[in-house]
Amino acid sequence: MITATFEEFKTKFDRDFTFSETLPDIRESDFDNALEDALAVFNQDLIPVVTANKNALLNLIAHFLTLNIDTSDTGAQSKFLQSSRSVGSISESLQIPSWISDNEVFSFFATTAYGIKYLIFSKPYLDGAIFTAEGATQP
Repeated sequence: MITATFEEFKTKFDRDFTFSETLPDIRESDFDNALEDALAVFNQDLIPVVTANKNALLNLIAHFLTLNIDTSDTGAQSKFLQSSRSVGSISESLQIPSWISDNEVFSFFATTAYGIKYLIFSKPYLDGAIFTAEGATQP
């Protein structure tokens, strides 16, 4: 079974998170909760290459960790995908690919950059393979 340790996570995301046992930093218990969430939805048989599988899992853990921390910081207010926003004279619009936005499960992962990376790692294995064979039919 593929899993990840707190040390592996800290090594991969040393620039993204601050780690210590003092709040508001990321604690080992925060990692453990995110790992438990990630393993509940992670299909280790989806990606056949072990290193890519581990990388996908680490990004999925980061996705859930980010959601958990954001949930704690906002008092559990939900956060949905944003297609546009503006402040004064500045506006921004984001286009989410339809293969993500049209799928309720994929759109959940698109709420964090780590979830999007997880989808990118998984996408080649989610699409079916199409092969052609030379030949003809007889009348």
